[in-house]
Amino acid sequence: MPGWELINNREKRELNSIFEKSNGVMFAHAFEKRRNNIFRVRKFEKAVAKFLGVRYCLATTSGTMAQFIAMKAMGVKQGDEVITQSFTFVATVEAILLLGAKPVISNVDDSLNMSPKDLEKLISKKTKLIIPVPMLGNPCDMKKITEISKKYKIPILEDACESLGAKYKKKFVGTHGKVGVYSLDFAKTITTGEGGLIVTNDKNIYKHCMEFHDHGHENNKTRPRGKDTRTIWGLNLRMTELQAAVGLAQLRKLNFIRKKNKINKNFIKNKIKFNKQIEFRRINGDGDLSDTLIFFLKNKKIASKMENYLIKNKIGIKNLPNAIDWHFAGNWSHIFRHVSLYKKNFRTKWNKSRNYLERAIAIPIFVKYSYKDLNHISNKINSFFK
Repeated sequence: MPGWELINNREKRELNSIFEKSNGVMFAHAFEKRRNNIFRVRKFEKAVAKFLGVRYCLATTSGTMAQFIAMKAMGVKQGDEVITQSFTFVATVEAILLLGAKPVISNVDDSLNMSPKDLEKLISKKTKLIIPVPMLGNPCDMKKITEISKKYKIPILEDACESLGAKYKKKFVGTHGKVGVYSLDFAKTITTGEGGLIVTNDKNIYKHCMEFHDHGHENNKTRPRGKDTRTIWGLNLRMTELQAAVGLAQLRKLNFIRKKNKINKNFIKNKIKFNKQIEFRRINGDGDLSDTLIFFLKNKKIASKMENYLIKNKIGIKNLPNAIDWHFAGNWSHIFRHVSLYKKNFRTKWNKSRNYLERAIAIPIFVKYSYKDLNHISNKINSFFK
């Protein structure tokens, strides 16, 4: 599942090279002579762009800030409406609010991703952006969402923070819209501790993101950094060389992670799929990340019993149902009591989503699961119903 499973001497060697080859320069810019012209953040960005098949990649401090920067570059401003989904991490909505925009929330369907039918109903004259979120490794139905996007001429930003490495119709999630963002925090597919990525094929969007995340610096190669040119203001949302060094080592492991995820997930799924009391979530496209196995039970009561049963048997659960408070808009009183659109009805607004989520169980799929581990998990799930 997460990159931290595979942290080893490769990451250590990359970190040590900062001191052995670059005289300890941990800043992503300048100090050319001291660092021997080795720029790890830029190298990491180019490697990610090549891996994903996009023209541009920018590394930032977090996935949340990646979304914030990207939305700003795409022209989202105060009062605009941005449509996203009810099952996502709270950061998706926090970034919208940070720009002064209004989050408009769709229900999810049985894939636990944005319902295209609900999306189209929510579009208004104020809609500036659509943010589908491929949750827990499952691509969104980008064919239908893209058709809606083109019909109403509203761009897409894919919040693929939880799904780096998943594919939809042979293209990586995060590369189907105008812009895609990813998280590199400690629990993600690959990690730099904290960190985020913005990817796009749009040169103007990339240029704006690059400048904004670096206090407006244009990084004019004809001038020293202290006399750099600028046309916009920005913030300090830069990745460090330390993070990029770890990212370079982690990126080389991504294909192995994807392969092992699929093997381990399929093992468990094939062992429990004959149980008629289990309904698997629908997978969109042809290549989910396979870092999570999600299935639905008959009702919330049975799901709660299974949660306790799995914990008792030392089997981990991922977000559902144990962390639903941080991943479902219907439980965010601290946010929606301040949003006029949902102030009075947010707890019941997304009951369709709630019905799916409260009876769902999410099993994390770890790369290092042994045959014994996989058997234990499968057998215990089957035993629960006996």
